[in-house]
Amino acid sequence: MTRSSSAFPLVLLAIGAWCVIVAWCVLPTQLFVQPQGEATARRSVLLSGVLGAAASQPAVAAEFPGLGKQKGPFEITKDDIVIVGDKGAKDAKEAIEKVMALQADAEGALAALEKDPQADVTKIIHPFSISELRLATNTINNLMDDQSAAGTQRLQRLMMQAKYQFNDDIPFPLSKKGEVQPRGAARLSRIEEALKDYVKNSKMLLEFVNAQ
Repeated sequence: MTRSSSAFPLVLLAIGAWCVIVAWCVLPTQLFVQPQGEATARRSVLLSGVLGAAASQPAVAAEFPGLGKQKGPFEITKDDIVIVGDKGAKDAKEAIEKVMALQADAEGALAALEKDPQADVTKIIHPFSISELRLATNTINNLMDDQSAAGTQRLQRLMMQAKYQFNDDIPFPLSKKGEVQPRGAARLSRIEEALKDYVKNSKMLLEFVNAQ
């Protein structure tokens, strides 16, 4: 009985300390934190104001200190080209010659198909023509400054895409028995369109590299 009586004040002391700690932690939060609904509403108003101000500003082209506005790859013309590499170097000359040769192949195939839609032009599909084109155009890209290279890289991608297209469509279709079939009108149209796109972009690339 004596042991229980002596422990009772300690229990009361512990309960009192716990109440003080809880009040200390909870009370400041209730006093200083805004109600959730009010805080959310205020954030929404501020966000709408910021977005409205941003939307009212006109879009401007990228501009860098000392360089002025930079043109995108679709805006580059031969007048914008700046060549920083050695166009007279052996690898550069070979790259330009390779682009010219592949362009001549495409022009020859296009001329043959215009005369005869069933002409056999498979000779322009060289085993390594895709890799040769990639290597040659990469060399040309490396001759350019950054802005000019953006323009030549765009032409490179378009040429690669067109070459993949006509390389796939130029071979004559085969029947289920493996017999060669004539080209259909849709297939011929795809080939001619790809060849025309290739020649157009190849000529522009050569204009760029010969701009200086």
